[in-house]
Amino acid sequence: MNLSSKIITTSSHPQNRGACDWGWCGLVGYGSHRYVVVADLASSQVTQVLGIHKENVTCVKWKPEDTHHDVVVNPSPLTLAAGDTSGDVIIWNVTKGELKSTFSGNGRSVRDITWNTNPETSEASILVLYNKSDVIMWDFLTSSQLWRTSFSEPVSNIFIDPFNRDNAIFLCDDSSILMIDDLQPRAAPSQKYRRINFYGATGPSKETVQPGEDSGGLRRNSSSLNKFINMTTSLITGSADSRSSRKSVSEDDKTSQCLQVVYHPGIRHVVFMVYPTQVDIIDVEVCIVVSTIRLDSKSSFFVRVLPCKQKDVLYCLHENGCITIRVRRQDKSHCTYTESQRTQPSTPVSPEYVEAPSERSDIAYDLIWQSDAVRLSNQSTVYGFCVHPGSETGAALIFSDGKILLWELVNTRDRGWILEEVLPGLSIKGQKNLLIDGNRFLLTGMIKGFPSYISTIKSNLQKPLTTINGMESKPKEALLALGLDNGAILILDIQTGQIERELSVHSNTVKGIEWLYQDTLFSWTCSRSGGSSSMGRNEILLTTIQSGMVEVFRHRNKLESIITDIKVSPLRQYAVISFKAQGLEVWCLQTKSLLREMHDKFHHPRALTWAPTFTWKTVVRQRTPNVINKDFSEMSQADIHNLLHDRESRRVAREQCVLADRDGAICRITLEERAISDLTIFPPEVNGMSSVTHIAMKDDIMILGDVTGALYLMNTSKKTMKSAPKPYSGMRTILFHPTSTDHRFAVMYDQGMDVWMLPQNQDQLKLLRSFKHNKSTPKIQSMEWADLNHVSMVMDDGSIHIVDITSSKITCSWIQRNLMNTEFCPHTLPAQASTLLKYLLQNASSPDMVYRLSSDKEYLRPCIDDQDTLNRLTHINSSTGQRCLLTARVFGDEFDVNFWTAALYFLSRARDQRDNFKDQLLLSMDDCQSLTSTGSTVETGSDAVHSSDRILLDCLQSQSCFLRQQLHRVEQHNKKRTSTEHRQKCIEHFTMMGREEEATKILLETDFQSGHYREDYLQACLMSCDRTNTTAQSTLKLVATHLIISGKLQEGVEILCLLGKVLDACKYLQTYDHWQQAAWLAKLMLNDKECEEIYLKWIEHLISGKQMLQAIFIMMSLGKFDDVLKTLLYIGYLETGVSFLKACQEHGFQLPKDESEAILEKYGSHIERLGLVVSD
Repeated sequence: MNLSSKIITTSSHPQNRGACDWGWCGLVGYGSHRYVVVADLASSQVTQVLGIHKENVTCVKWKPEDTHHDVVVNPSPLTLAAGDTSGDVIIWNVTKGELKSTFSGNGRSVRDITWNTNPETSEASILVLYNKSDVIMWDFLTSSQLWRTSFSEPVSNIFIDPFNRDNAIFLCDDSSILMIDDLQPRAAPSQKYRRINFYGATGPSKETVQPGEDSGGLRRNSSSLNKFINMTTSLITGSADSRSSRKSVSEDDKTSQCLQVVYHPGIRHVVFMVYPTQVDIIDVEVCIVVSTIRLDSKSSFFVRVLPCKQKDVLYCLHENGCITIRVRRQDKSHCTYTESQRTQPSTPVSPEYVEAPSERSDIAYDLIWQSDAVRLSNQSTVYGFCVHPGSETGAALIFSDGKILLWELVNTRDRGWILEEVLPGLSIKGQKNLLIDGNRFLLTGMIKGFPSYISTIKSNLQKPLTTINGMESKPKEALLALGLDNGAILILDIQTGQIERELSVHSNTVKGIEWLYQDTLFSWTCSRSGGSSSMGRNEILLTTIQSGMVEVFRHRNKLESIITDIKVSPLRQYAVISFKAQGLEVWCLQTKSLLREMHDKFHHPRALTWAPTFTWKTVVRQRTPNVINKDFSEMSQADIHNLLHDRESRRVAREQCVLADRDGAICRITLEERAISDLTIFPPEVNGMSSVTHIAMKDDIMILGDVTGALYLMNTSKKTMKSAPKPYSGMRTILFHPTSTDHRFAVMYDQGMDVWMLPQNQDQLKLLRSFKHNKSTPKIQSMEWADLNHVSMVMDDGSIHIVDITSSKITCSWIQRNLMNTEFCPHTLPAQASTLLKYLLQNASSPDMVYRLSSDKEYLRPCIDDQDTLNRLTHINSSTGQRCLLTARVFGDEFDVNFWTAALYFLSRARDQRDNFKDQLLLSMDDCQSLTSTGSTVETGSDAVHSSDRILLDCLQSQSCFLRQQLHRVEQHNKKRTSTEHRQKCIEHFTMMGREEEATKILLETDFQSGHYREDYLQACLMSCDRTNTTAQSTLKLVATHLIISGKLQEGVEILCLLGKVLDACKYLQTYDHWQQAAWLAKLMLNDKECEEIYLKWIEHLISGKQMLQAIFIMMSLGKFDDVLKTLLYIGYLETGVSFLKACQEHGFQLPKDESEAILEKYGSHIERLGLVVSD
C-alpha cells in the first residue's frame, strides 16, 4: 500500500481549549496547535488533518446540514470553519483536504465562530467574533465582508436563537449578556441592544438598552472599603482571619464567573447560564431566572453544559472529567394523555386543569447517569467536550494529549440508538430506576493520545537481513518507534497514523532508539546526577514489541559518563556506544557482551556511523563459493544462520565503523570475528576539511559535513571528493535512504531540510525537495525516511509530518489517506453516487431489489456497492417515511431529519384523528353506550406516535399540550418575578390566556405608595366587572380600537381578549406584523376552525416573504398535505416531494391523481437521467 502525505498530531496547545465541534456528519473536529483534526469516533481513528494555520486554532465549527442537498445545486461536501489567533478564518473542504476560502481579521484573535445559514436559499454566512469585541459577518460564497460592528463591552461568545435567527446573545467577560433582535446577514444590527446582569436565581440586577452606560449591577462580594481593610490588615498583621477572608473573596469571584451561555435547542426562549457551582435556567423573553440547578459542596464544578433537542436532557461536564446526564423532571406542563380528547371545531377551548399552589413545582433536572471520573494530570486535561447532534446519545471528551474518549448512552434492550428511542420518558420524582433500567452510560470508544512530547524517532525501514525464497524480506508495515519524554515508547503505523503499541520501558526521557529486528527495539536513556552535566546513570534495554518483554542489555548501576549516541551495525551484529567523557565501547549484540573499550582519545566523537558495505546475501556468497550458483529457495532461514556463524568462514563477516574525532581526523574501525581486526586513522590534512561534525555512508559514497556547513561527497572506491552546491548553516543531520539504489539522502539544518539524489554512474547531484521554515510553519526537530518517496518529520509543535518529496502538498484527500475500517460517510462520495445511494435507501422496499446503472455511470457502482448500509436497510420492513427518516440519520442530513420527523408526526396524528372520528360515528350509529374499550385502544396507539414531551414542535403541537406548557410557564414567571417589568408581563399573559382571576390578584398587590396604584386598581375593577352588557362591549371595543390605532397595541389586544374577541385580537396582531404572537394566542384561545384561519393567513405571509419551509411545517400541522406537496415541487425539492407523496398514500391520504402521476413520471425521468434503473 502506497503512503500518502499526512499530518499526525500529538498534543494540543492551551489556546486550543474549547475548539471542538461534533457535526451532523458524525465526525468530530478539534484544534491541535495549528491544525484541525477530524476524527471518526465510530471507528476510533483520525480520518483527516487540515493545516497549516498561521497560528494556533481557537475555534472550530462544522457547517450546518439544515439545507436541502441536491446533486447539482447544493451538494453536501464536508465543510468546516476554523479560526486562529492570527485572526484568519479558513473554510476547509474536508473531503479534498483543501481550503475553500480565507477571511482575515487583521491580526485580531478569533474568539468564536457561528454559521448563519438560510435553509430557504441554501446561502450561508459566517459570524466571527474577534478580540476587542469586533464582530464581522462574512459571505461564505464570495469571501466578502457583509458588515462589521463593535461592542463597548468585552465579548467572549456568540449564541444564535435556534427558533429565530434574528435573535442572538453575546456573553461578556463580566458574566453579563447582550441581547439583540435584529441580526441580519446583509445589515449590521442596531446599537440598541439589551445588556442584562443576573444574580443567580433572583433575576436580573440591571437591564440597559443603550451601550456604554454604567451597568451598576455587577456582582460584588464586598464593598471596596471592606476589601481595602482586609488587604491592609493582611499586610500589617498577617492574621488568619484576613487570609481566610481574602480566600473566600477569590473563591466567590471564581464561582460567580459565567462560563457558558447556550440556548435550549428544543424549547423557545429558554437559555442556560453555566456557573461553576450552578446552572441558571432563564426565560429570555421576560428575563427571569425560572430555576437553578445547584451542586452540593462535595461535587466537582461545572465546566460545560450541552442541552439536547430530542428530549429535555442535559449533558454536563465537570472539572474532574466526569460527565453527568440530567433529565427534566416531569411536571404539569407535560402531556400524559392522548390527543383524541381534543375538542371539536367551533368549541371554545378552556384550561383542562388548574394548578394548585402546591403543584407549582420548579423546573428540575434529576441526575440519572454519571460516568467515571478521569485521572487528570498536567499533560492530560480536558480541552474539549461535545455531543453527537444527530443521535444525542454519544458524548466525546478531547484531552490535551490528543486522547479522545467516547461515552455513549446504550440501551440494553435494543430500543434504538437515538436519544428519543433510548430514553423512554422524562424523570419522575422518586422513580429514578424507571430510566436507569435497561440503559447504561458506558465508555465505548477511545483514540489513543501521546502522553508526553516526542524526544526521538526511528523508522523500521532498513536493509533486509535474510533471504527467503530468493527475495529480500521487507517489513510488513511501515512503522515509527517514538521515544517520549516520560520514558514510554510508542509504535506508530505510518499508513493509518494510529498508535499500534504503547510500551512503558524507561523512567526517564528516551534518548535514542534502534530497530534490531522487526519486533525488537534497542533503546537507551540516562539520568544526570546532581548538578553534573556529564555524569549520570545510563540504561540500555531490549524490548520485544509483541510481548512487551524488556531485557537489560548493559548492566551498569554506578555513576559514569552519560551516553551521547549508540549506533547499531547494518547486519545487527555489533553496537558502538559513545560517551561524553570516556572512550567508546564496542558490544556484540548476539552474545550481549563487551568486545572492546576504546582509548579515551575516542570519547565523544563528533560524528559516528557504520559503513553498510555488506548484506547477508553477499556474505553468504563470499563465504561459500560453491553455492554461488545455488538457488537460495532451497535453503531455509536456519541453514543460512548456521552458515553465517560457521567457524571456518567467520572471517568474511566483517563490518566497518567510521567516526570523526575532535581533531578532525577520520577513524575507520573494522570488526571481524567479534573482535577489532583493523584501525585506520586519516589525519585532517588528508581530507582537506575542517573539523567534521556529520558523517553518513552508503555503499562507496561517504558524505561529510564540517563546522562551517560545507558538505562534501567522497567516493571511497574512486578516491574522489567534491562539494555540494551550497553550504548549510547549522547542519544537524545527514541521513541516507537505507534501501534506495539511487543514493537518496536528506540534510537537515536550522532553516529546514533538503532531499538530494545522486544517480548511479553520475556525478551530478539533483535536488528533489526543499523544506524551508517561515513564520507560519513549525520547525523540524528530527526526521526519518518513511519509504522511497516519503519523509517523516517531527516538528517543534509535536506533530509528525509524512511528506511526499515529489509533491508540494502536505495533506491529502479523504480517499487518498489510508484508512482502515472507516464508518459510512456519504459526504466523501461523489455527488451523483451519494444521490443514487440515497434514492436506493429511501426506496429499498424489498430485499430482492436489483438496480443497474447506465454505461456512462457504471464507474459509480463501486461507491454504491461497497456500502454495507444499503444491504442493511433493504432488509428493514418499514414505511417510506420511516425509511426516509432512517436514511436522513445515516446521511447526517439535518434538514431531512427535521422534515421527516415532523411529517411522520403530523401524518400519524391526522390519521388517528380521522380513524377516531370514524369510530365515533360508528358507535353513535350502533347506539353504543360504552366507549371504554375503544378509548383504551386509541390511547395506546396514540401514545406510541404522539410523544408526551414533544418539545420541538412549539406552537404547531396539539392545542391541549401547548396550553399546559404555556400555563405552567406563566405560573413560573409569576412565582419568580422580581421587578415591575416581570409583573406587567405576567398580567398581560394571564389576561390574554383568559385567567382574569390570577391577573386581578397581581393587580391588587400594588402598594398604596406606588405610582401605578390608581391604574392597577382600575384595571382590576375592569377585569372583575360584568362585560356581557351590550353597551359595555361596544364601549370596550371602541376603546381597544383607539388604543391600537394610537400605538398601544398590547393594551388594545388585552381588552379584546377580555371581551372574548380573540379572533379580532389575532388579526390585529397580524396586521401589525406580530405573526408569532398571533399564532401563540390563536393556538391557546381559539377553536380549530378559527385557529386554522389565522394560520392560513400566516402561511400566505410566509410564502410572500419566500419563507417556504416554515410555511410547509404549518401546512402539515393543519393537514394540508396537498399544499405541502405543491410547495415542495415549487421550490424544487422533487426528491422530497415524491417520498412525501408515497408517505401520504401509505397513511391513507390520496392526493389528486393527475398531479401524483405527473410528479412520479417527472421524478422517474430525473432518475433515468442520473443513470439508474431499479427493479424489484
